[in-house]
Amino acid sequence: MKVYGIRRKRANRRIVRCMPPQKASKSQPKADATEKTKSKDREWLTTAELATKIGWREHALRDAMRGKDLPGVRRTAFGYHIEGTEVDAIKATLGPPPAKPNASRR
Repeated sequence: MKVYGIRRKRANRRIVRCMPPQKASKSQPKADATEKTKSKDREWLTTAELATKIGWREHALRDAMRGKDLPGVRRTAFGYHIEGTEVDAIKATLGPPPAKPNASRR
């Protein structure tokens, strides 16, 4: 029984180690709010911006654009590169936006 008591005392001891001082972060400082806003001088749009302009939902627009050869739209590794001057032609090609599906009740 005494052995158990000795082990118990040893288990309660705290181990204190010397920690080296933390180094300064080498990552870049956070961007200002002005840097985070998208620049207005670019001539192309994202799918979200195009969807807002022509009244579509973004996911429905991406589904409609998939596999089609639309004027001013090219597929990149990161999504779609849409020329800002071709918005009216894309809207005419795609037609009216599809109806929103009913939300499921949970």
